Amino acid sequence: MRLLVTGSNGFIGQELVKRLLEEGYTLRTFDRTASAGKECEHIAGDLRDVYTVRRVVQGVDAVVHLGAMSSDRRNAPDEVLAVNVQGTWNVLQACVEAGVGRVVYFSSINALGCVGGYRPPEYLPLDDFHPRHPMTPYQLSKHLAEEVCRSYTERYGVVTICFRPVFVVNTAQPSPWWRRAPIEMRAEWGKDELWAYVDLQDVCEVVLLALRAEGVQHDAFLLSAEDTSIDIPTAELVQKYWSHLPWRGDLAAYVAENPYRTLIDTSHAAQVLGWKARRSWRSGVKE
Repeated sequence: MRLLVTGSNGFIGQELVKRLLEEGYTLRTFDRTASAGKECEHIAGDLRDVYTVRRVVQGVDAVVHLGAMSSDRRNAPDEVLAVNVQGTWNVLQACVEAGVGRVVYFSSINALGCVGGYRPPEYLPLDDFHPRHPMTPYQLSKHLAEEVCRSYTERYGVVTICFRPVFVVNTAQPSPWWRRAPIEMRAEWGKDELWAYVDLQDVCEVVLLALRAEGVQHDAFLLSAEDTSIDIPTAELVQKYWSHLPWRGDLAAYVAENPYRTLIDTSHAAQVLGWKARRSWRSGVKE
């Protein structure tokens, strides 16, 4: 299978390209910057240039669309919306014209609009069916891009699988920067992101599942590790920071087998794709 990977020089993109090559896929990569790799064809360009996007989509079987502005803190809102929404529209439209039938799109938990401190979740644990209330240009861009995917599935039959990863980290990295601050400080910093993280390799593995998945037309999936990023039991975190929110089910039962269990419910990805996060900063890889 020949794949196009956009955003190939980003943090996820670089590792994903390695994994896809190891799995035997033939790749064409696309990014604003040039690539020094020689293992696959690389084209430098801008997602806002529909003519270039049409060219890079030609002759591929599926697209993994990672290319995006990752924040509106360092980029102008109009640029974020243009790259993330118009760029995604360009990719989907080019796929229709070229007869490409599958797009794996990297959205974000931000598409739900209930992280980042702008608006709290309506309930916990957070799942893929939470109402969406995007509050910032970046959150809005991810929400709208998901809607572009839905529209192209419903109108043209393109399979669109959207991923909503939380904070993506490399748990194999020794003494990562996100673990160096005092625990009390990390508890405060992390509350608006629900202390959620997901390992880079687990993210790569769900892409492999999405490329082979059958029976899916359009869907979106939260991606999170099975535990939080902090050495404070989940029940204590909920009691201190989120006791005012409705809890779906029984919190004591929820954390009975894992006192540090994540507040992100990824059961939808497990049920539809067979994906389960295997890596944790606490214990490495789980069999």
